Amino acid sequence: MSTPREVLVRLASCLSPTSDDTDEAVRLYKALRLLELQEKGWHHEDMEQHFQEQRQTADTASSDLSLMWFKRMKAVLREIDQRLHFVASDKPLEFLDLGCCPGGFSSYVLEKNPNAIGYGISLPVIDGGHAFALEDHLRFRFNLVYQNLTYYQLGSCIIEDQRLKSLPDKISDRIFDLVLLDGHQLRTQNSALPWDINRLLISQLIIALEAVKVGGTIVIKLPLPHKVVSAKILYLLRVLSTKLLVWKPVSMHGNRGTFYAVAKGVGNGPEGWRIFSLLPSLKELWVDLTFGGDEGLGRFLKPGDLDFLVTVDDLIAHHLDWLVQLGEPLWKVQGNALRRLFSKKNIV
Repeated sequence: MSTPREVLVRLASCLSPTSDDTDEAVRLYKALRLLELQEKGWHHEDMEQHFQEQRQTADTASSDLSLMWFKRMKAVLREIDQRLHFVASDKPLEFLDLGCCPGGFSSYVLEKNPNAIGYGISLPVIDGGHAFALEDHLRFRFNLVYQNLTYYQLGSCIIEDQRLKSLPDKISDRIFDLVLLDGHQLRTQNSALPWDINRLLISQLIIALEAVKVGGTIVIKLPLPHKVVSAKILYLLRVLSTKLLVWKPVSMHGNRGTFYAVAKGVGNGPEGWRIFSLLPSLKELWVDLTFGGDEGLGRFLKPGDLDFLVTVDDLIAHHLDWLVQLGEPLWKVQGNALRRLFSKKNIV
């Protein structure tokens, strides 16, 4: 399977440089330039030290720094919502926040909508998770479950493994207007396996697709669209929903390779019916990521694992223009942020 860089090169080769319409070629040139910036920065000693210091600060955060992180995440969701408008301000709203602690996202939703009721799942603090920092006056409208998201029973059938738990009834028995997927692999997590970062992504997808109501909204953090796995998930959300929007916050982590996708009207899209046929395949993949591999302890996700969503060849042949147009503003935000950061470090 091609590397992300090779995929972009292949994408660029699909466009004739002599074409009358050069917009796509310009966009792809900018994307390739971004990759060059990334490679230049990620392998520079000063930048490695910069990001290492950031990681060290995050991993050893004091209570004051944890509160600052909470406030910044709240500001991130506010920025996204102000641009993409997906949190209702007054009507009844039930939402699910996966990887919710310290609680910035949930705080924003509960504060904006006094009729909202939230449910969240987060890694226990004792296992290396974040502490819960939701304001006291909002907590009566929020139900928190401490559990490792990757160790629920997410296969197509019950698996005899003492690590696996059933989803709590208060979550599995409900459907939600809004599902937030912002869980990420924590370096402080105890007993984490290297491929848990992939298991976490697929776990969140399974839970979200089962939990969201028809016509509801899913918000998910993903790597930028030139990553193969991200491109395939974006395609899935596009065909399942009536509208797919994207935003890369500038208020936090503008130089990082992630963004947020907002899928509205999930289940009502041109291929909304595919939810029911895709879930068994996602669950089978989750089982293989958890129990597969040479030693039966799990394995990393490979881009080809998601071919049941869409293949790379199909993306290139039929969805190139859409993918490039979707990615251009995201690449631009990161490119500008990287140039500013590298300039401060005298790298560019």
